[in-house]
Amino acid sequence: MAYLALYREWRPQTFKDIIGQEHVTRTLKNAVETGRVGHAYLFCGTRGTGKTTTAKVLAKAVNCLSREGAEPCNRCENCVAVTEGISVDVIEVDAASNRGIDEIRDLREKVRFAPAAGKFRVYIIDEVHMLTSEAFNALLKTLEEPPRHGIFILATTEPHKVPLTILSRCQRFDFRRISPADTMQRLKEVAAGARLEVEEEALRLIARAAEGSLRDALGILDQGAAFGGMRVTAEDVHNILGTVRVDALNKMAAYLSSGQAGPALRLVGELTGEGKDLRLFARELAGFLRALLLEKISPGASVDEAWDDPARMAALAAGFAEDRLLDAVEIVTAAEQEMRWSTMPGIVLEVALVKASKPGARGDLASFAARLADLEENVKKLAAQRNLYGGARPGGEPAKPQKVAPAEKPSPPGIVKEEPAGFRPRRKQAAEPGRPEDPVLLEEIQDSWGDILDALKKERLPLYHNYLRAFPMVMKDGGLVVGFPEGDSLAKDLAELPDNKKYLETLLGRFFKGEWKVAFKFYQGKLRSREKKRSSEEQMADVKRLFGGTEIKLDGENDGTLF
Repeated sequence: MAYLALYREWRPQTFKDIIGQEHVTRTLKNAVETGRVGHAYLFCGTRGTGKTTTAKVLAKAVNCLSREGAEPCNRCENCVAVTEGISVDVIEVDAASNRGIDEIRDLREKVRFAPAAGKFRVYIIDEVHMLTSEAFNALLKTLEEPPRHGIFILATTEPHKVPLTILSRCQRFDFRRISPADTMQRLKEVAAGARLEVEEEALRLIARAAEGSLRDALGILDQGAAFGGMRVTAEDVHNILGTVRVDALNKMAAYLSSGQAGPALRLVGELTGEGKDLRLFARELAGFLRALLLEKISPGASVDEAWDDPARMAALAAGFAEDRLLDAVEIVTAAEQEMRWSTMPGIVLEVALVKASKPGARGDLASFAARLADLEENVKKLAAQRNLYGGARPGGEPAKPQKVAPAEKPSPPGIVKEEPAGFRPRRKQAAEPGRPEDPVLLEEIQDSWGDILDALKKERLPLYHNYLRAFPMVMKDGGLVVGFPEGDSLAKDLAELPDNKKYLETLLGRFFKGEWKVAFKFYQGKLRSREKKRSSEEQMADVKRLFGGTEIKLDGENDGTLF
């Protein structure tokens, strides 16, 4: 006997075997059990979602001689005939090749004959939207008043092309795309029954490539089994479909999130060298970034996308800002569309990746707005760290920045953390005999940290922003340990660059004599300002000096309130 394709050999034969269409099968089972089967049904949905399969199961159920509830027995003469496609009471019509009025007239004549072995004559008309207008008109009267033994099941992938007069005479069922999870489960069952060895990653690749069509998924599995000799691997599926490995998508997403345009372009060059279709890669990348966006907006949503390990997807999504990720999806999707018509699709993709990795590279209003928002956020953080603004003035107006005379300008405050239990800073001690000067203590560095940051701001502004949340933690072995907030790996890594580290050591040498060595660690806890509290008299003097005002007291009051 000739080999039977997997999607035909493993076609569901009962309602319970049909996956992903519970809303359809439940209604049909109840109709069969209660004897309320309609005379005309319209099954709508994309390819491979089970429309024809469901129609055949329904045809078996209504004519089964030994039905078990609503399910056909698949053992009686009528069930076997339908399964093998030789039943005279179940007629399949391909409307794509029998679309004229003559064929429909012939159908109208034959539907009048009583069924030969069962209770009903069932007509399954596939791709019904292909019928001509004249053929639809010929079918209309039969659908409106069919004989009591006639059942029509119309199947189509394009219901909008079916006339409303036909739609109004049918019970409509919309078949949904089968989810990747359900597709993978069915593939596992078929592989076990067919004695195929399939890798888990290969199942995910097939489920994604099928795009909700179980028939397509079984076709790819069948092809993979022939390619690999009853063993299907992820590499085999990639070779069959021309797709790229998930680790390549992971790398590209990481490059885009960190703004590394160079490595991203090199990865495109590697894929080109491997002979991969760049437009297919752009399509996969757009889908992968979309899954990351779902994970970013709704954690856990990417599990149903069958892309990669959920933990790794969550980690990748966390590396993106939501706006950056949304822009990347839009840019890559637009590039994939443009690549279809371009004579140089590789350049289109490379330009898109540069835009996606560098916010503001597009030069449009949205990118400038994003850059401005980032700058505003940095200014807010800077103001909070340096305590540039005080409270609110009477009436709810924000207070103006405090101004002091140059001669009375206090030293910039240092930034420290709340010391952990058991920590005691060293106190200043007398110089040891024979030493030319006192050793520098941690408190002195902390008290001068504001001056050090001011010097950084004047000489190396980018590095100054890097140290805003840093503080001197401890003196150790004649060197200084500078702390960064836990999790701020980017700031710590930037500080550890040889040139930046050497600059800080030189700067410390300018403030405190001698050669310095610095090290960097993470800290936990909140920051507080080392700025000493000023008395109310000192604050009042500053206000008088700034605004040239005088203190006014109400009659009978002596509380010093300033108006």
